[in-house]
Amino acid sequence: MQDEPILPKPDQSTVKEKTELPEVLDGKRYRTIDRERNKWYLSISEVDGRPVEVFASTAFDRDHELQSRISNLTTITRLISLILRHIFINEPLTFEKCLKQIKRSSRQKNDLPDMLYGVLNRYSNTPQGEISPEMKRSA
Repeated sequence: MQDEPILPKPDQSTVKEKTELPEVLDGKRYRTIDRERNKWYLSISEVDGRPVEVFASTAFDRDHELQSRISNLTTITRLISLILRHIFINEPLTFEKCLKQIKRSSRQKNDLPDMLYGVLNRYSNTPQGEISPEMKRSA
């Protein structure tokens, strides 16, 4: 039995050739309320009406107790955005890009994104502490 791909291949008939996002994107902001009655703002950036980035914020994101949850949320939204760009604008999805987004999500040493980066970076072709050429180009 063959392994199935995790991500669907982009529909080549609707995907543009470019893989970089334009400087200005259209978007929609949605206000939602979680089970603890906190207001959240979910912003979806679009290219040709298709989602390519996701951002989430709350009025409470300066609250110290929420910082670890916010860094986890940032990690999730960054990785979802990578997947959306892969599907809708044919941006290559690589392990190095995933590592870069996880690392950027960390807000403090030893938070979950920092620990994930430390462990997953062991599987990279780049020794820990060094920055791969791909990450340098997109930094």
